[in-house]
Amino acid sequence: MAKKQLPPLSAAEQALMDILWKKHPASVLELLEAVNQGREEPVTRNTLQTQLTRLEAKGWIVRDDSTRSHAYEPAVPEQRGRTSVLTELKQRLFGGSGLALVRCLVESGEITEEELAELRKLVRSRKGGAES
Repeated sequence: MAKKQLPPLSAAEQALMDILWKKHPASVLELLEAVNQGREEPVTRNTLQTQLTRLEAKGWIVRDDSTRSHAYEPAVPEQRGRTSVLTELKQRLFGGSGLALVRCLVESGEITEEELAELRKLVRSRKGGAES
């Protein structure tokens, strides 16, 4: 049975998910502190609460109301979430082509030599596994 496709995330929602995948459960105050770390223009509590409500409605997070300060946790495992975001990005910007996405990264210089070496190893291991 195929998993339900997740709704796309805004950049701010993606940043919140990155925080929640690293540190969960997290209260609104903990998330507000993490979101505003290093920002010149701090996000307000109301803005954060709106983003959390949207993420909850989209099915990305769950809220635990059992304590006075609500705790938020990812409803989607990190690997599945990142795959969903990448799939949406690949479809939207590269017509669904993984090759076009990787080509863009390589040709733009966004991949280091070390990452290219790792990518080569990954392709070789994948190729070897497919032939077995």
